[in-house]
Amino acid sequence: MHTFTVDAPDVSTAWLDACSRLEPLPNAKAFHTVVRIADPRREKPGLRAELDRLRGARTNPALYPIDTVVNTLFPIQLAAGCTTHEELTDRYRTLYPRLREVRRNAHGTYFGRLIAYPGADGKPDPVDQLARVIKRLDTLRKSARWNAVYEADVAHVNDADPPVERERSGTAAADEAPGTEAVIRVAARDTQPLDFPCLSHCSFQLDSATNTVHLAAYYRSHYMFDRAYGNYLALGHLNAWVAAQAGLTPGSLTVMAGCARLGCTKAELAALQQTTTETLFDLGA
Repeated sequence: MHTFTVDAPDVSTAWLDACSRLEPLPNAKAFHTVVRIADPRREKPGLRAELDRLRGARTNPALYPIDTVVNTLFPIQLAAGCTTHEELTDRYRTLYPRLREVRRNAHGTYFGRLIAYPGADGKPDPVDQLARVIKRLDTLRKSARWNAVYEADVAHVNDADPPVERERSGTAAADEAPGTEAVIRVAARDTQPLDFPCLSHCSFQLDSATNTVHLAAYYRSHYMFDRAYGNYLALGHLNAWVAAQAGLTPGSLTVMAGCARLGCTKAELAALQQTTTETLFDLGA
């Protein structure tokens, strides 16, 4: 089995390093890959511009702009006009039916699943999973005891959590505190083997020593040239939003992929690598 781990300071460097690791592998494919990004909102403008150019040149099939990929997972522009999470979710839920009329969103969007996860029998109302994460982070951020209880569970998101009062008083044992869910996949509905949702879940970790929130995300499949760059950016902005709403600092991003595929030609990858080389040359001049 071919695999790799990437550690990088920004989205552009991390993405290009991962693509470069994939290119020489059989079928340009690897399993259980790990990409860690220290600042998942920072980019290299030169590489981003070249990537946008190469993606725009694709016509068969055409690729969505990176900004479109980003907004499927986190609506940056909509969030910029909101001061609270409640305001953002209200505005997004109003738009959601219209967004789902677009063919690519027929099964929903990632952000839609995060803030309006389909209800279950007996509790049909959609669930705002991010609101749960934010509330728990805000409640428990001063306790060094709780670092990793902000993640997806295998149970349905409507399953009851222990009362917050128990968590505040410290009477709940660590193994009794379930994660605040941030699940994407709906097992009974998402039966299509391809396409949405490739992202399975998000897991938020609180470093209470520094009041920093780190995000880990798991993809069952990751298409590097088509979507990964936009996914990395979106996850970085998602983590920053959650952190800000809980009064915390956004930290790093770790993305794991069950199977990662390159999806670009050697010539396209070489053009991107050349952009980085030219940037380094300019800095050294």
